[in-house]
Amino acid sequence: MSLSRSAKLRASLFAGVSVLVLATQSQAEEAVVLVQLNEYNGPEAYFHLYLVNPKGKFDRTLWVSGPDKIWWPDSKRWFGYHSRARENVDAITGASTAASARSVMRVEIDPKWVDAGYKLRVETSVENADNVHVDAEVDLTKDNQRKKVPGAGYVRYLRYRL
Repeated sequence: MSLSRSAKLRASLFAGVSVLVLATQSQAEEAVVLVQLNEYNGPEAYFHLYLVNPKGKFDRTLWVSGPDKIWWPDSKRWFGYHSRARENVDAITGASTAASARSVMRVEIDPKWVDAGYKLRVETSVENADNVHVDAEVDLTKDNQRKKVPGAGYVRYLRYRL
């Protein structure tokens, strides 16, 4: 049985779109990011790991620690970015993190961001306590991977591997 011209065109178009989707997906590579928290008294921390572009502006959310959306506005800076960007972060959300515990996340990093002026930033918030807008921040470079970058609040250190 022979396919009609329109069926062949649809099949060809579908194959082209499939290749484009696979090519787009293959650009991002998995990176491992570790956030180690300090010991402190209080509830578990929510933190937001996001990418900052070379102009110092929010680019995208990479991970959200703390699935209860009711507390997300406590991270005022990230929540403002997230709200304007209208991101769907359901697939990149994990549990909140207890004091002195660590979170290890697998995130998608596009190789074009590496050594191009981008930064990884962690913003933290703890219920009934301070919010730290830039708790930890590191230039996203090949040289900085595996280095322990100290935090400024609840984060003891941030470390990543590409």
